Amino acid sequence: MNLKKLWNSAVEEHNSGDYHEAHELFEDLWLELDERREKDTVQTLAQADALAVHIKTGNIRAAQRLMRQLPELVQTFPSSYNGIDLREMKVWINDMIANIPSSGEIKTVTGAVPPKLIKSRS
Repeated sequence: MNLKKLWNSAVEEHNSGDYHEAHELFEDLWLELDERREKDTVQTLAQADALAVHIKTGNIRAAQRLMRQLPELVQTFPSSYNGIDLREMKVWINDMIANIPSSGEIKTVTGAVPPKLIKSRS
């Protein structure tokens, strides 16, 4: 599958709410990329979708493990990539970082559904 098709499929799965499949597709794309910044952007999306899966299934420990790497990745997360506006996703990731400590007990996570990935307005 070419990179554009892989990207479009990952975005489509994410937007349909199939975060597990989107995570897998973003990971496949990540493996195909060479440029570090692109890899970091796609890895952040893959981990955000994995986070959504873990929260939905109640696997809070796995969600907490993601908190070890997501805070660093989101620092360089762009406002858009491949024609997709990522600003809302960055806000969501930062909200999850603020609400999910890397260890300890958590009863519930509010706002656990990530935003849709929409086309940039430019």
